[in-house]
Order: sequence, then C-alpha cells, then structure tokens
Amino acid sequence: MATDLSTAQYPTPTGRVDIVYSQPTSALRWTECTTESRHIESLFLLVDDARDAHIKQLLKVFPQLKDKNRVVRYANVKLDQHYLENASRYPDQWDKNRTRPRFGQLFRVETRFTAIGNTSVKLQHRFLTVPKSQAKRDFNNRDEDDQYAVLEDDEEPERLFASAEGALVFIKWQTNEKGHRFFKPTPGVFQNPALAAPSAVQFLDEKAPAARPEGSSRPSNAFRVQIHLRKSDEDELGHVTNSRYSALIHDVLTFGLRTGYYANGAGSSKTATDLSVLPSSKASETKVAVPAGSVYYKRGHVYELYVGFERELKVKPEVYVWSWVERSRIHGEFDVVRFEICFVDAHGKEQVVSLSRAIVREDKTQRPSL
Repeated sequence: MATDLSTAQYPTPTGRVDIVYSQPTSALRWTECTTESRHIESLFLLVDDARDAHIKQLLKVFPQLKDKNRVVRYANVKLDQHYLENASRYPDQWDKNRTRPRFGQLFRVETRFTAIGNTSVKLQHRFLTVPKSQAKRDFNNRDEDDQYAVLEDDEEPERLFASAEGALVFIKWQTNEKGHRFFKPTPGVFQNPALAAPSAVQFLDEKAPAARPEGSSRPSNAFRVQIHLRKSDEDELGHVTNSRYSALIHDVLTFGLRTGYYANGAGSSKTATDLSVLPSSKASETKVAVPAGSVYYKRGHVYELYVGFERELKVKPEVYVWSWVERSRIHGEFDVVRFEICFVDAHGKEQVVSLSRAIVREDKTQRPSL
C-alpha cells in the first residue's frame, strides 16, 4: 500500500490478519438469559471482552505495534432478537413471546473496526447463535467453510440475536502541578484504514443523544431517581464499570415504566387524575410532572440502549438519574427514553457524567400489573 506514513504505522503482519474477528464459541450462562436487565448487562460485558480480544489478536500478528491505555466513549447495544426475521424456529413452550436466547445457547461474537481515526477507533459487534455441530469450528478459518457448509438434521441456522457499536480513544496519562492524574488523547495504536471493514449494523437511531444547551431546562415531564452505588460497582481505577451503567439505567427505566412516569403509551393504563404538575427542577421519585389522565407504559421491551461516557463516575452518595420520554414517537410504536446520570460536585453544581438513551416498544401482549 502506497503511503506517506512511516512503515511503523503499516507494519508487515506475521500471520493471518482477521479484519473481522470471531471469538471462540461459548455458551450463555443462566444469569445472562433470565431478566432483560441481566441480559443487557451481560451484552455490555461481552462487548468489552470482544473489543479487547479483537485488539489483542491484531497486536499478535503486528508485534511491532505496542498497546496503549484507552477509554470507551460510548456503547450502543441493539436487541436484534426482537425482530421477526431473527426469531427462533423453536419457540419457548412456556413463554411464546420470549425472544431472549436460553441457558446453554451456543454463540459467538464477531468484531470489526468500522472507522480508524488518528486517536480513536469505532467498533461493531454481532452476536450470533452457533449450531451444535459447529461448536468446534474456527469461524476465522475460511478453509473450514466447506466442511461446515451443511447443517445436521433439525439444526437451526445461525441467528443474529444482538449487535453493538462503540468507540474508544487511546490516551496518555499525565500529572498536573498538584499531583492529580489526568489523560489526554494520543495517536492510536492502529493507523492503517485497511484494518477497517464495512459497517454491518443498522440502528433505529445511530446518533448520540444531544446534550441540552447550557442553562436550558429539562422537559416538564422529567423525573429524578436517586441511585445507590456500591464499592463492588467500581473497576481497578475506582470508576463505575461500563456494564454497571446499563444496569443502573435499566433500574430507572423499570421504575419509570411501573410508576407511569413515561406518559407516552398506547395502552389502558392512565395516570391519576389528581396528579399535580410540577416543574422538572422539583420533580423527584415521588412527584413527577406528567399530565393527569395520561396514557402510559406498564410494560415494554428495550430494542436499543445507548450509554455515553462523558465523564468518569465514582461511587459517591449524591448520584441520581434524570429521565423522561420524548413526546414524539419514532418508527411507529417505538419511543425514545432519555437518561442523564448526574452528581453534585464540591461547589454544589450539578455535573452530567452520562447521556444515555433507550428505544422502547410497548408490550401490549401482557396485561398491566399495578
């Protein structure tokens, strides 16, 4: 490849280069298949692992390149399992509406770079089921394609049950005059655009949630929920782990659905007629500014969950989440639910550490349960 960059940035590989890399087949654990919250959190964990595995396998064939510290800027997970074209051929005999894979389901995660910048890379992941007869297959070895071309009788072809996208920035740690550590972006490990592959994931909403203009108010239907962090939520750097964000956000989402705070549903559940309307700055988990008599969600399925990591979140007492459902629907019955994870700094000023979003579809097949 002709380039004006140094050969150190375009080294010669020592082996096969897997631009699209598939991790070895594994089986889903029991906890990863139970509740929606557990399932989504496990997907975020698997995304972290797949990201590291993809980088590790590239560094193995490019030993001239040296790894660097990096931070994740966002992760967007899509639950493809809810779409009819990805439905299992063998529905659950106890729960006909279940779309999550079951305990023991064989699966693999396929990872690729879709963009390579000077200091960052964008990655995409696809979660695919694996037929039992292909449990030992090396999906990166094209020489095995013919061997596994035909499935055994009654075997289900591979299905896409989830996908994800994210971006990470390579960083260099520095220390200021007060001895406090901070980091700045640094040129990335990978600079060759040939290591990127075409995008393979299409989201309902690909853009990041927009930040509110400085000094602007939240919508009148926003509500606030206090969240309780534990030391077990931290990583080795003392920050809340990426996957824990998804669990905390899902807690708030479930709370809002069950209490009727997301007044944008289409079912029979309605808010109390004596509900008082409050400005969003005063809303809390006991009072919320939604119109009296509004139709609201009781049950819903998450189709996409975007988590942005604007700043590091540490375990501290005054951490809370603001949330609201956007008034306008997108793509028919889908709604957008917004989240802002915040804390109060030493000067008493609110700081937003995460801008996140869930795309939800109301579940009308189950009766509301108050």
